[in-house]
Parts: sequence; C-alpha cells; structure tokens
Amino acid sequence: MKWTVETIQNIIKEKIPEGSVFPQHTEKGHFYGVKSTAFSTPEDAPFPSVTGKLQILKDESIINFKMNQAIGYVFKHWPEFTEANVMQHLDMAEKQSADIFEDAGDIGTKIHDARHAYFMEWMKTGARPAEAINFISADVLQDVRAISAMRALEKFVIENDYRPAASELMLYNEKLAVGGTLDDLGIMRRVIVFGKDQFKNEHEHELLENDITNVVYCLRCEYKFRNDFVLMDIKTSNQFKDHYFFQVALYYWMFFKLARIRPERCFILKLSKRDGTYKIEDLKRPGMLASYARSMIRTDQGLDYVRSLRKDNQRVVGEIINV
Repeated sequence: MKWTVETIQNIIKEKIPEGSVFPQHTEKGHFYGVKSTAFSTPEDAPFPSVTGKLQILKDESIINFKMNQAIGYVFKHWPEFTEANVMQHLDMAEKQSADIFEDAGDIGTKIHDARHAYFMEWMKTGARPAEAINFISADVLQDVRAISAMRALEKFVIENDYRPAASELMLYNEKLAVGGTLDDLGIMRRVIVFGKDQFKNEHEHELLENDITNVVYCLRCEYKFRNDFVLMDIKTSNQFKDHYFFQVALYYWMFFKLARIRPERCFILKLSKRDGTYKIEDLKRPGMLASYARSMIRTDQGLDYVRSLRKDNQRVVGEIINV
C-alpha cells in the first residue's frame, strides 16, 4: 500500500474517532475512559494504563540506582551523623533517588510536550516548523537538556524525512481492559540502496516511483528508498529499560486491533539530553513482543485476583469456642 499522511489520518478518524477514548487520570495513576456500544464496563470504572500494568516487570537497574544513591549520601554525610539526627539523615538518604527521578520525570514531560506541539503545528500548517526548540516551554527554555533533545528530534526528522500523521493518540483494548497513549505515527524514508554516486543535494537525484512496489529509484545512480508507515515512541531516559519494548509493542498491537492497519516499522527514538544526537531502537518482531506483553498484563490481573482472595481469607468467619 502507498502510505500518505492523509491516508493514515483518514483511517484514524474513521476507526478511532475523536472522543472515543479519553483520559481519566487520578492521583493514583493514569486511567482511560472509553465510549463504545460494545463496551461492557461502565465509564466510572476506567481502564488502567499500559505503563502501570507493566510495572509487574521490576527493573533491577532502578532498584540498584536507588540503593547506590542512598549509600552515596551516607558516605558523603557520615561525619555529620549523631544520635540526635541519625533518623533525619537516613530519611534524606532515602529521598535522594526520588528527587532525581522527579527532576528527570519533569524534564522528560516538558520534552514530550514540546515534541507534541512541534508535530501538531507541522500537521496543522502542512510544513515543518523552522526551529524545533521554539516549542520548548518558557520555564525550561534555557535548560540544556530540553534544547539537546529537541535538536536531536529535529536532526532525526530531517535526516530520515519523517512526516507526522498523529501525535499523542489515545488507545484502548477491551479484552485486556487497558488504555494508553501512543507517542507518534508517521511516514519515514527507508533507504534500500544508498548508491555509489552520492549527491550532496537530494534534488540532484532524478527520481521515479514504481507504482506496484512503491519503491522510489534514482535514474542517475543506484539510490532507492521506500516511504514506510511507522510507529514511534520517544524516550529521553539516560537508562534504557527492557520494559520499554513491551510497552511500545503493546501500543503497536492495540493500534492494529482498533485501526486494522499495521505500521511497517516500529521503533523507539532515544533523544539525548546531552549532545543533540539520537538513536533508533527497532522492535524487530513487535507482534511477538506484544504477545509477551499481553501475558504480563494477564499475570498482573491474576495477581489482583489472588489479592482479592487473600482479603477474603483474612476475614473472621467464625470463632472456636472451647467446651
């Protein structure tokens, strides 16, 4: 199929109409409500997020990080410890990693918001905005981490001829009873052959597209490429975590179940907060990863059921009377 931004957007409007799924977040976490005639669960019992449900997969690197931060604080402040303040210092040691995670989460959210605004303006006008960093919010405008990440994003879209079709698309799945927000869908160039004679300027190629294979050829060299329909998730974390793959694969599967179209490429785009570079982490077999992710969701649901049984077992059901 020959993919265009307009084709993808029209399918989304038909299959996942605006308002069919909506956020119902609380202080306890992210939740999603769904409006559907086939939906059996009432709207006052919203679906939990994919991210929350996948927390069953514990990340040892985070556990070790928290421990190392606490130990580092103790070693640094050990001379200050006294019998009177030891509990206060231990409380501060415990909070070290929480403060770091909170700061990282805040800047990560700001970068995601800037990226969303950048892509939304692009889709609204039909032209790529001149400067991605112009979409950074004023409160972090001078933060080098945000500037680096947005420079990296701009570098990615230019080098890969990426064009956005959807951003922050909310999804759900009734069977698994989960919801989530997919970062981005779009069209992206995939080079098949670079060609021996590289032209410095793209416009120097003389291009011809095969209407059957949708492969674009250069008549002046061996250069050829395709425009793929892609699903992309943005990450800015310094530590790359295994559960990211399961999360993105589940978005891939949920989107397919709703829209009935399958992205040809699924990947995580890592934006550096340090040097303006990016890295693409492909999900080679997203369907298989999604199968594992669904098993994790069901395991988490099983644990919820066990907890409910244990609550019943802990009730006082009678009293033994000695005769």
